[in-house]
Amino acid sequence: MQAHTRTCLLNKARIAVAIAIVHAALVTSVLAQARPDNNVQGQRAAIEAPDLSPSVTMLLKQTYLSDAEKQQVRVKHGLWTDDDLDTPAVRARAAVVRGDFLDAALTNPAAAISDRAEALWRRGEPADALTLLAGEGSIRGAWLRAECRVDLGQSAQAIAEVESVLPRLDSTTDADELVAGVRATMLLARLTGAETPGRQFQRYQQMLNRLGRARDELDRLSWQAPLAEALLLEEKNKYSELGSALTSALSLNPRSSEAWYVAGRVAAETFDFDRAESIALRLDELAKPSVSFYAAVVRARVQLKQNEGEEAEKALRPALDAYPEQRDVRAVWAAAAAGRFNFDEARTRLEAFDKLSPGSPAAYIAAGSAMASARQYDEAAAYLREAVKRAPNNPEPLIELGLSEMQSGRTDAALDALSRAADMDSLNRRAQNSLSLLHDLAQFTSQESDHFIVRCKPGIDEVVAREMLPRLEEIFQRVTGDGPGGIDHAPAGKTVVELYPDHRAFGVRITGMPELHTIAAATGPVIAMEAPRDGPGHLGSYNWARVVQHEYTHTVTLSRTKNRLPHWFTEASAVYLEDSPRDTSTVELLAAAFRADALFDFDTINVMFVRPRKPTDRSQAYAQGHWMYEFIIERYGMTKPLELMDLYAQGVREEAAFRRVLGVGRDDFLAAFKVYARDQLITWGMLPTDEAPDLKSLMAQERWERQVRAGDDPSSEAEPPLKEPTPELLAAWLEAYPSDPFVLSAIIKSRLAAHDGKVREDDVELLTRYAAARPMDSMPHKLLADLRLSQVGQDPGPAGAIEHLEYLDAREQHSGAYALELARQYAAAEDMESATRKAERATQVMPYDAATREYAATIALLRSDYATAERHIRALLLLEPDRPIHRQRLEALEKLKSAK
Repeated sequence: MQAHTRTCLLNKARIAVAIAIVHAALVTSVLAQARPDNNVQGQRAAIEAPDLSPSVTMLLKQTYLSDAEKQQVRVKHGLWTDDDLDTPAVRARAAVVRGDFLDAALTNPAAAISDRAEALWRRGEPADALTLLAGEGSIRGAWLRAECRVDLGQSAQAIAEVESVLPRLDSTTDADELVAGVRATMLLARLTGAETPGRQFQRYQQMLNRLGRARDELDRLSWQAPLAEALLLEEKNKYSELGSALTSALSLNPRSSEAWYVAGRVAAETFDFDRAESIALRLDELAKPSVSFYAAVVRARVQLKQNEGEEAEKALRPALDAYPEQRDVRAVWAAAAAGRFNFDEARTRLEAFDKLSPGSPAAYIAAGSAMASARQYDEAAAYLREAVKRAPNNPEPLIELGLSEMQSGRTDAALDALSRAADMDSLNRRAQNSLSLLHDLAQFTSQESDHFIVRCKPGIDEVVAREMLPRLEEIFQRVTGDGPGGIDHAPAGKTVVELYPDHRAFGVRITGMPELHTIAAATGPVIAMEAPRDGPGHLGSYNWARVVQHEYTHTVTLSRTKNRLPHWFTEASAVYLEDSPRDTSTVELLAAAFRADALFDFDTINVMFVRPRKPTDRSQAYAQGHWMYEFIIERYGMTKPLELMDLYAQGVREEAAFRRVLGVGRDDFLAAFKVYARDQLITWGMLPTDEAPDLKSLMAQERWERQVRAGDDPSSEAEPPLKEPTPELLAAWLEAYPSDPFVLSAIIKSRLAAHDGKVREDDVELLTRYAAARPMDSMPHKLLADLRLSQVGQDPGPAGAIEHLEYLDAREQHSGAYALELARQYAAAEDMESATRKAERATQVMPYDAATREYAATIALLRSDYATAERHIRALLLLEPDRPIHRQRLEALEKLKSAK
């Protein structure tokens, strides 16, 4: 099961925005001191702000400041008290900062026009904001007018508004005005787009320089400057820098709702759902007594990342009622309809959005991104192409389109979109990384079979690619067939398997960025995987056939369900069809979760795949999902998973599908599953029973009996508890419970400790008994294999290790060592067919290891299997081109073939 955590970190593989997974560390760095805490009832609490900037604290301590001046400082930096909000103008400014755009002060003529206008714009009333801003001469006023005109579909007028103030930017001495000018310039860049790469960099650097001037020269305590910097970095996907900018902004103004909104968007995009909810709670608190539409959008984005369109709508409803024309809310509202696969309703909402903002791409981008996340690639392409048409100078929809097309396998369309995006924005990291990879892909070679195309970089990877094809066809028959657990469905067309030469290239292929902590991922018709190779730039050798069988199961289930199935369910079916036994660590993990009453519910398990709370959560999600899938098959029947898949394909949600197919809801299913889980853990020797108590129970019983014998009250503390059982006690317990795995384990450990970790012949019976009592533990098999391998010339000797090596090899995923030893033992026993099978398995796990290839070639020659021998020798020529022995072997082989 360990491979699953490396194989499918993102089995949902929502690729258009999966860059966020790559930069999961971002949300840790964003507000590094701001931790979401749970209260004693286990409910989420609002996230805490980072520590206040010491510079602000020092300023408020200055004795030269008057009370009125200190009040101004407190208001500016979000530190106000109710007493500070003593005028309509101050209350209005504070309301805009904290995100309450319905505050009564914002309708008071005494409030600043720009504050009143910004509130109107942000709550979705740009026409009224424009009326209010008529004749307002500030740079901020021009920026707000430009934003309002964009929302009204008046792009040309918006451009004119920005251009009218550009000459004033470098002469202004007001930091907030300069920041407003930079934000206006950002808007202009999205509207006008295409420039030469040199001019793009110049404009980008000019914006950063102006923000630097606002922050470093005009106002060192400006929180708006780092906020604007964060927004600019977000546009360019410069995530490693964005976190510190947001932290800086919030340390200077912990009540900045817009800064929290950016942090919430990032948390949602990076699948950090707990943090996103904590941020949403902070936004709720800031906006009280009004509804925070910022919080609602963050929550809806979280739900859309989980393909829960209905839940996204529930999250949005209060904000939609309070702000019926707010553009962010209405855009995500349209995406939510698409997220529940009601495309007619999505079209209705898109048309309604178009009436509010004629020609706007925003709702189409939101819907397209949601569909790319749900791997509805055709729908994603349709929405995003419309967004591109509406915003021909904005790279964002082109980047989303290119990444979505890339994951769908339509590389020509991806290349076109990303090339155009890079022309518009040469500084966007995702676009540049993915475009570079597409150019590399154009140089890849292809190997084809009936159902697969394997693509790889020319060179040694071609040997591996050719070797993959026969095994892939076997995988096709198993996964698409109607055998136990088979999906009984074949995707249309050939599946493309892309073998990447190193980890960096694989990471870029999946997310647009090079950092990704997994080795393979399926995005539907494409399976991308890192070459199973050791060394710098690689995550190491692995059993690629097992990994691909897992990933191809995703391809098939996604095809059968139209990419519409719960995350845990697709992972569970893929693990089930790996056709591999659970390893010891997986069983121990499941047992620990059960004992702690920590098995996941259906909502939690889906989150744990992409945003685990602790190191074991992702492994538990894979293991528990697989376990529940087994339970469905064993309790309800072999065809039930397929019936569920067909309902998911129709858009039926999980609760309703369970009731229709299994006859129970999710809660009742989980209760029944826990009973099944307990029974299995007992069978596996992982839970104590009356017939097989654990050591804790036995020691407590022994203490009680000692007190009774001594005439003491058994409930007293007169007799100290036992820390460790004595050898005499262990022997007595073994006699009383001869098949108790807890007792057997303790005795074996004590014997190993007494014999310097060595197993003796008189331990064999105990080890054999323990292996039967706890069949999921590899420990006795390792010990017995070592013992038998050391008994050369004795009976049964190394041949007696075979059954134990087979047990271990079936569970080994990253080394061919057991397979090689088995090949040697089978060859010694003159079972050359089995020796060949194990030698080939070793090269499958370690295809780039020269020594393994040499041994496999030797076994093939012993069987006169010249074709297999030649395949391995030719691989060696590429692996070790500086060793002439391989050329000599090939020449000798040619002579053998000729003589034959």
